[in-house]
Amino acid sequence: MTTRRSTLADFTSRLTDLAAAIAARDPDGVDYTLRLAVAETLYLFHDRLRSEDRAFDRAAFIERLDQARVMVDRLDAVRAAPGVARVERPPYEIYVADLYSRCWAKYDDPQFDATIDMFAERFALNGVGLERFEGVEALDAGCGSGRYTMAMAKLGARHAHGVDLSERAVREASARARRMGYGDRVSFAQRSVIDLPAEWTNRFDFVCSNGVVHHTPDPIKGLAEIARVLKPGGEAFIMVYGKGGSFWALTDFCREILTPVPLDVADAYLELRATPVGKIFFCLDHWYTQYQERVTLKEFESRLAAAGFTEIRYLPRARVYDASERMARYPEEADIIEDPDMRYLARKTQ
Repeated sequence: MTTRRSTLADFTSRLTDLAAAIAARDPDGVDYTLRLAVAETLYLFHDRLRSEDRAFDRAAFIERLDQARVMVDRLDAVRAAPGVARVERPPYEIYVADLYSRCWAKYDDPQFDATIDMFAERFALNGVGLERFEGVEALDAGCGSGRYTMAMAKLGARHAHGVDLSERAVREASARARRMGYGDRVSFAQRSVIDLPAEWTNRFDFVCSNGVVHHTPDPIKGLAEIARVLKPGGEAFIMVYGKGGSFWALTDFCREILTPVPLDVADAYLELRATPVGKIFFCLDHWYTQYQERVTLKEFESRLAAAGFTEIRYLPRARVYDASERMARYPEEADIIEDPDMRYLARKTQ
């Protein structure tokens, strides 16, 4: 007898049902432990499955979803005590700055150094020469911890500038760069990617923006700003989220059930569980960012062209857990991935 293969619809219907079950048992949104336990186990289990160098185990994920539903069904309903109120989140700029600052601060210098080389690795996996960084003036637009700012300096940039919304991120990136020996080859400033200085027009040879513009309130303006500060003929490396698939269905489920749970509580919960620092970042990044735009490959390539980019090159090869790499290795996963996260190397029109 042939067993029917689970589909994206099977995943999403179970997630919808599970979210409703949680809402029924915790209508006031006060059972943080329940919500975090369900989000953590499903999110990191899904991550483990897509990190294995084999086709995604659909049956195992369905089984885990069903186990979560059984657990929720066995719980009694929880009601808020008198006077318990939901915590309101602060404005976007403050919230996103706090989120990324706290995540990167968890990395010690050896752990951080290991992340720096991922930049060069992605280029090498796609056959892109690293000599393009020799002697350039570069910008890391939305630098966070400064890992890619330092990566470009390490690859030979004359100077690499990092900008970020977070004052704490800028301060800690500057201190880490000094400790790690990057000296005056890098610098950092607190600025918004969607509002870069007017005097930077046509300034930079290379701009990196890795996973940033989709977290802004105006991703199209962010892309336009990247193009504006590039010199004619300059290049940009840009990463944005793709659209659809089981990962984003699961992400939206986690965002829904964790809406009442403060960021501080989720952070402390994951630390208590001895979650590796990279996985804490992975969870909080996807669960708590206010803006999280996702687009199709076709739509984003159109945006690049409209912003003035030519020689648009898609860079799909990556580590096995990246959706674009899984599409290359396991094309049968296309139905549960849909549009993968995308990385592009693009040149500004002369």
